Amino acid sequence: MKNVVFIRLMRLKKDWKSLLCWMLLPIVMTVLIMQGVVTWQEETRVPIALVVEEQTEMAARLVDDIASTELLHIQFIPLDEALHKLEQHELDSVFVIRKGYEDHILANRRNQLIEAYSSNRSFAYRAVVETITSYAQQDAARSKAAFVIKQLFSDYGMEDEWSYEEVIESSREREKSEALLRSSFSYYDKENTAEEQTLPLLKAWGVWAFFAIITTFFLFDWMLKENRPSMRQRWLFTEISFKKYACLSLLFFTVIIFLMDLVTAFIFSSLFQEAWTIRVLISLFTFRLTINLLAFLLANVYKQLFMYYISGLGIALLLIVVGGSIIPMDGLKGKWPWIEELSPVQSLLDGTIPLTWLFVMIALLTVWIHKGGKANA
Repeated sequence: MKNVVFIRLMRLKKDWKSLLCWMLLPIVMTVLIMQGVVTWQEETRVPIALVVEEQTEMAARLVDDIASTELLHIQFIPLDEALHKLEQHELDSVFVIRKGYEDHILANRRNQLIEAYSSNRSFAYRAVVETITSYAQQDAARSKAAFVIKQLFSDYGMEDEWSYEEVIESSREREKSEALLRSSFSYYDKENTAEEQTLPLLKAWGVWAFFAIITTFFLFDWMLKENRPSMRQRWLFTEISFKKYACLSLLFFTVIIFLMDLVTAFIFSSLFQEAWTIRVLISLFTFRLTINLLAFLLANVYKQLFMYYISGLGIALLLIVVGGSIIPMDGLKGKWPWIEELSPVQSLLDGTIPLTWLFVMIALLTVWIHKGGKANA
């Protein structure tokens, strides 16, 4: 073992730059792509101006609801400036919350609560109007419900039981504590109710897995370089066989690369709020071990570096697509649970261990060690 580590360290003196580049590439590319997606999402948000002329609690809540809409980029500016930007087509539309908004809501008057301005280039005007109108209608519905409840209290002699404001506040608390909107799905007569969730456009670990698989194949090209025909005769005069040297080198590279994976997990937890738990680390280690074994065994099949690289790229694309990194596989998993076993990427995204892949890789490695037949591509 010491001799192998010594040989590998000697090789690293020459190849450390390329090794470091290949190990850093997945992190760098993932950060760049994820930041690019965030920037693209920001640029594709609809720019609107919101002019608030009433400083009441109900108007403030309406503004907070509108500002929480992910697809809107809101500017809080005076009306004159907003209309000027609208004429210059810098804004899609302008909305004004006039004075008296709360009074109109409490008086059950729903017309002309909000003024809207648009231009001939307001491509998202109708959708934005519907979104903002829905928030205003929620206030109107709460007010109407509170009015009806107070009337019922009055009819039954319980005027001091609930105040008007308490009824509205209770309604808002109920919305926060309970999921009022649910979607029901059924697969093979099995019903499941799930809350509506907003899924990210890309997953950081999914993007990282693609580049990690590719770079792993490039990192393990030493198997071909150090066992090429001109090098094979030298192994006859060494103390250890090439198989033992290769297996110990596999262990060496696995440890080195996994240390970089730990750095990756720490960076992702800081930048993308990814979980940093023992389960995630175990899943990451088993994924790394599986991919390293796959690259190691594939390198034993080929003689030509070019064919090895091409096969590695193809396998990486296949595993990423089947693993649900690009196209979500949640619906297919509900129908065919075995689809999770087709790619170790799916196990990485789910935080589980790719038992099938790991078992197959270890079995093939055992066969290679004991039989050692090498096929040529």
